[in-house]
Amino acid sequence: MTVQEKAPPAQAPAIEVEAALVPSLPPAGRRSQGTGLRQSTLIHRLIRYAGTSVASTVTSELVLLALFGFHRASAAQSAVAATAVGGLLSYLLSRYWIWADADRSHPARQMTLYWVITLLGLGISTWATSEVAAHTVGAGTLRTGLVGVVYLATYVALWVVKFGLYQKLLFRPRSVGEGFFPV
Repeated sequence: MTVQEKAPPAQAPAIEVEAALVPSLPPAGRRSQGTGLRQSTLIHRLIRYAGTSVASTVTSELVLLALFGFHRASAAQSAVAATAVGGLLSYLLSRYWIWADADRSHPARQMTLYWVITLLGLGISTWATSEVAAHTVGAGTLRTGLVGVVYLATYVALWVVKFGLYQKLLFRPRSVGEGFFPV
């Protein structure tokens, strides 16, 4: 290599990792040919939402099981802590990765709606985990496992509802007239 020739710049490892994991996904905000939100963009968002949900669910489930399983907190307290940790991760990934093209002109409104939806889910999961813990005899692995399963089941049941709310209310695109279901 001569002095005038330069080696090509090295790519950032994060880009290579993302390309290896999801090579066919364009940025979620990319639109095709000016035709609005296409079905493929909706599918890409659903895939990213699923990935975000897995990451935040695993994180929150681990927090719940650690706190409750090691007798550091009650089922309700564990559900609150787990939801807070998983919710923060989910919000950041939703805002900056899934709905990168969302309107950013009202961040307080966006954050408020997000946490209202999250707190509704928290209320349901707290009630459900507390009921299971109260009606399960003993303090062993079975009880911890049942509380964990119920916590997980409440979030699986709310998954589609939350996606629709995020798409319609929370992370609306900058342009007006685009709905949840593409035409």
